[in-house]
Amino acid sequence: MARDINIHSEDNHESASIYVVNQIKDLIENSDGTFSLGLSGGETPRFAYSIMSENFNNLSQTIIWTVDDRWIDASDELSNQNLINNYFEQSQAEVLKFDFSGNSPQLDAEIYEKKIKDKISNFNVAILGLGQDGHIASLFPNSEATMNKESLYVANEVNIKTKWRVTATFKLLAKIDKIFILATGENKKDILKSMNADNNLPINTLKKFSNNIEIVTDQII
Repeated sequence: MARDINIHSEDNHESASIYVVNQIKDLIENSDGTFSLGLSGGETPRFAYSIMSENFNNLSQTIIWTVDDRWIDASDELSNQNLINNYFEQSQAEVLKFDFSGNSPQLDAEIYEKKIKDKISNFNVAILGLGQDGHIASLFPNSEATMNKESLYVANEVNIKTKWRVTATFKLLAKIDKIFILATGENKKDILKSMNADNNLPINTLKKFSNNIEIVTDQII
């Protein structure tokens, strides 16, 4: 039976970000061996990534992978890979980059899935965002990828800013030991009120696959 998602509240975006960073720092420092960290994009996690890149002194045993992205070149400012590279490419972490071929989003997703499988045996932590429509990663409501039960990483046609996105599936998200969802800002209040409701929003569907989800917000709901 799916459990309700835990919600942790902070006073503002900065303190919410710091909370997530400190939780992850403790997990990395107490890990035994290689640690994997899945990262999303957008403006919301930018402050958290800046703190991590400045204050995580030893990431030599950490593998960073991309939870989802628009199907565009990493040089594009809209690319999540671009954001991740800016903060972690020069760190000690091994960054598993999603490679954009420009030819086939499906094939690119398959190649990235193989890269993930080859390099990561245990998925420790991921930071996700939360869209106002309830999407997580690039799993948008009623999109084809939400119904994929076979693959770990797929192309998903969404036609929002770009036609195609690539994304971790629920099958992959289910493998992650701890998922933090950073959802700050007044524009997230309404969707947060839909949390733990009986609906098919991707954020609530996630509960069927993971029992260790924590939403971190600066909103009172």
